[in-house]
Amino acid sequence: MAIAVGRDLTDLASPELTADPYPYFRSLRESHPVHWNARHGAWLVTTYRDVVTGFRDKRLSSNRLQEYRRRRLTDHERATLGESFAVLESWMVFQDEPDHKRLRSIVQKAFTPRRLALMEQDVQEVVNGAVDALRRRVDRNHGEPVDLLNDFAYEIPATVICRMLNVPEEHQDRFIAWSDDLVAVISGDVGVADRNERAHRAVVALEAYLSERIDISRELEDGGLLADIVAAEADGERLTRTEVIATAILLLFAGHRTTACLIANGFNALMRHPDQYRLLRSDPSLVNNAIEEFLRWEGHTKLSVRIVAEDFEWDGQPLRTGERVFLVQLSANRDEAEFIDADRFDIRRDNTMRHLGFGNGIHHCLGAALARMEARAAFTTMLGQLPVMEPVETHPRWIPTLISRTQSALPVRIRAGA
Repeated sequence: MAIAVGRDLTDLASPELTADPYPYFRSLRESHPVHWNARHGAWLVTTYRDVVTGFRDKRLSSNRLQEYRRRRLTDHERATLGESFAVLESWMVFQDEPDHKRLRSIVQKAFTPRRLALMEQDVQEVVNGAVDALRRRVDRNHGEPVDLLNDFAYEIPATVICRMLNVPEEHQDRFIAWSDDLVAVISGDVGVADRNERAHRAVVALEAYLSERIDISRELEDGGLLADIVAAEADGERLTRTEVIATAILLLFAGHRTTACLIANGFNALMRHPDQYRLLRSDPSLVNNAIEEFLRWEGHTKLSVRIVAEDFEWDGQPLRTGERVFLVQLSANRDEAEFIDADRFDIRRDNTMRHLGFGNGIHHCLGAALARMEARAAFTTMLGQLPVMEPVETHPRWIPTLISRTQSALPVRIRAGA
């Protein structure tokens, strides 16, 4: 693929690159590893080495929403929608040091191994319920396709995070709907015209709801993760009420979509590689390494956005303050310099854990252990109870977004036979 240096108008959300972005990124790794894409007004960083460097470079700021609010919103929108964006800006993933360290240090006190261990039984119960519901759907539909993404994968992390935050079952549907309304803004979904307005309404609703849940959690014997976050302290500091609410919204967003995509993308990869599917069925002990290979080969995160905080030169290219940088994890995870035969899907790959699916450096995903726990339970249980499935469609249904590698549906046929 020929790349027009300086005037590259390639659309990362085009139908062609949504279906298969890997040849484009491969060509950049080989010829222009730090490359200006004029269509998106951003530098694309595509090699494994450079993406790792970018995650750790203090000259690149994580607070992309501040720039978005300043440049993309009108004066009227800044006075209305801007208030909601300011709440999202306080997410630790959009913070630089020292603010990031302060927030993460406090939240880590709540996200302890003990809390995760307490969640393991809950996670398995949720997965068992989701598999039972899927089995009933399969039996009822008599061999008709079921949607493994929307009827299974989304059900697991959504229910788990609601339990962690002590959201009553009767409130979960609207709670998750608010999370979905944030997706279009955070993930760069180009097909949603009113994404800013929907995100604003969702944040307003979540602020009111979570404020009420914080007060309720204090009166419970075990107020769950929300109470732990309120009580957590590091270096004599606690989160403000606004920061607690923002953190809870982040946990909902990050713990819902990304884990569901991990599960769905993993099943999609297995079904399209029958030899690897048979291997995992015959040797379930490979499940942990298989999950890492899912994250490497077709991870849920395409790229992470950074803002240039000061002028500097990178790979001979002049980066200027205020410009956007896309650290393309999807490309880095297919870099032949790091992963031999990188386009090959191999659940026995010995260095697959070096993938960048959960980020790197100070912004490595705080919920990675929980996501792995949920994925492990989902794959182990499905392989044990509904091991035979096949995709209905020749090609996956990828959603055209800048940030995430997400399917809109995953129709499959399932039977319980061996």
